[in-house]
Amino acid sequence: MIERGLDYIFSPESVAVVGASTKGIGLQQATATTFLKSLLSCGFKGKIYPVNPRGGEISGLKVYTNVKDIPKPVDYVICGISLLQVPQLIKDCIVKGVKTIHILTSGFSESGSEEGKQLEREISSLARQNGIRVIGPNCMGVYCPKIGLSFNPNFPKENGPVALISQSGGNSAYVVREGARRGIEFSKAVSYGNACDINESDLLEYLAADPDTEIIAAYLEGVKDGPRFKQAFKEAANLKPVIVLKGGVTESGARAVASHTGALAGAEEIWNALFHQFGAIRVYSLEELIDTAVTFTRLSPPLGKKLGILGIGGGATVLATDDCTNAGLEIPRFPIELQNKLKGYLTKGSIGVSLNNPVDLSDQGWNISYYCAKAILDYEGIDLLILQIPVGIFSYLSPERYSATLSFINGIIKAHRESNKPIGAVIHLPLSVETYQLVLDCERSCCEAGLPIYHSLSNAAKAITRFIDYHERRKGMLG
Repeated sequence: MIERGLDYIFSPESVAVVGASTKGIGLQQATATTFLKSLLSCGFKGKIYPVNPRGGEISGLKVYTNVKDIPKPVDYVICGISLLQVPQLIKDCIVKGVKTIHILTSGFSESGSEEGKQLEREISSLARQNGIRVIGPNCMGVYCPKIGLSFNPNFPKENGPVALISQSGGNSAYVVREGARRGIEFSKAVSYGNACDINESDLLEYLAADPDTEIIAAYLEGVKDGPRFKQAFKEAANLKPVIVLKGGVTESGARAVASHTGALAGAEEIWNALFHQFGAIRVYSLEELIDTAVTFTRLSPPLGKKLGILGIGGGATVLATDDCTNAGLEIPRFPIELQNKLKGYLTKGSIGVSLNNPVDLSDQGWNISYYCAKAILDYEGIDLLILQIPVGIFSYLSPERYSATLSFINGIIKAHRESNKPIGAVIHLPLSVETYQLVLDCERSCCEAGLPIYHSLSNAAKAITRFIDYHERRKGMLG
């Protein structure tokens, strides 16, 4: 059954932040105050009510001494108070008629102590018996840019097609921030921690039916209910691409999972069987999770695996061939006619140039990228093109080199607009402060043009292969 009962969690009309304070008296209270700033910074569309026994005022908002004292209805409560105060807060929320409590407080079952486990069971039972849904404890909660609900004041305000669920708060923040830098826009992101109530199955069921979500990305450490999760996973993967990073696949990793969120990690062979059976996409790092989500959101499906590579730097192009071949892509040799066409764009007597596939333009390529890219894209022997430009390795960046690099990128973008074949851009991370702004400018230009961005050819090849394989499987399943 699809869980539509979570709609109100992603569309509260009012939020109370319990523990927000003008004075930093503890980590959790400071975090609660950050949540308040996040709601204000991201333009939350509903009412915001700070709550603290000291009262007063924060950011121009009246601080109420208790949730029960708020004169109007409260839909959603963010709990940033100490461990032993949480049960009483839930009782106050029951009186107030609150629908959802996000408990960012830690020290519950993930601590491994019997007291923490018992307290988690107590608050879960108390909330459920009184119709309140709980997110957490020990988590960052919900990011929903459509309504301005956020746990980070610097998260983007734009919403898009990707949803993220993550047991880890830190991992969820990293994926949102790095994903946004590379053009991913999110419908929702949920860090759900110990999952004493709302868990991965609830969220998968909801997102499978969510009209704002087209792609589901997930970081999972364990599951609460195996049979239910299997069904939810199946339904979600049948409807939408589901990209999953499974944490705790080794024995030591499983121990870390237990101490992080108190979850049971599960056997590796069971997870492998689930991915194979349901056609979900498995990744093995946060970088791969982001790379794959970038590919699914920004690359149009190519007709095949024949790849053209256009770049600058001989050693990089040699490694590119190995990386792409190992990932399952084909690097066809360019015919002499195409090589001669590319040669015609170069200065006579050019040194260090290679016109076979991969194409290395060396220092000759800065102003002829459009012509070379267009010639390669027009060649019927390739299905897609990858741009390889190692701007991050420049040790010295003159104004002329800065301008030439952007000219190279702009030429590729122009060719992209005139072709129906997909293009990806590999822009290496900066190795010096001097090149950092250039990398950002290149990334921004590619993002605005709709190109997927990767930080290495190896990462691009893996993500693109997964993308192609997924669409081929779907075609097979649909006949």
